[in-house]
Amino acid sequence: MIIGLTGSYCSGKDTVADYIVKNNGFTHFSLSDEIRLLMKEQNIEPTRENLIKFGTELRQNNGNGVLAKSVIKKFQNGKDYCITSIRHSEEVKTFKTIKDFILINVDAPQELRFARMQTRKRPGDPETLEKFIELEKKESQSSGSGQQVALCCQMADITFVNDTNDINTLHKKIDELLNGLKSK
Repeated sequence: MIIGLTGSYCSGKDTVADYIVKNNGFTHFSLSDEIRLLMKEQNIEPTRENLIKFGTELRQNNGNGVLAKSVIKKFQNGKDYCITSIRHSEEVKTFKTIKDFILINVDAPQELRFARMQTRKRPGDPETLEKFIELEKKESQSSGSGQQVALCCQMADITFVNDTNDINTLHKKIDELLNGLKSK
């Protein structure tokens, strides 16, 4: 099974992926990590703004599905994968050509996502709700090589609502989701 995770900023995609990987034997690939590797080779600091700019330029120069194609080349038959940082509709289309791929939109209420972002205190994170909303709009273009998070969310096969800060409740919800997927 190949699970792709997309979703809004601070919706809990990485937390969901970590649980799937650690407790279900999936191998994790992050499209953002693919960008970080390339940036490291060029000595570019991996700030959020630089990741967005570099990823956009990479798509413009190599096609909008370039990151998905790069990860797919690393797949081995018979293994389960969890893919994060899917932020462009062409990445989704590229992954959907693979049998057993399912895209999950991880979502949470905006105020809860902003509170999570404030708690994690990553350098470069917006400090106000207004800046947070502005950043989300930047990440949700509807055309071109920039990020298209909203379109990716619309293309999802399932929406998984992560509206809890209780990790045990979240783990139970993930287990229910995976059991449902395995029974199909």
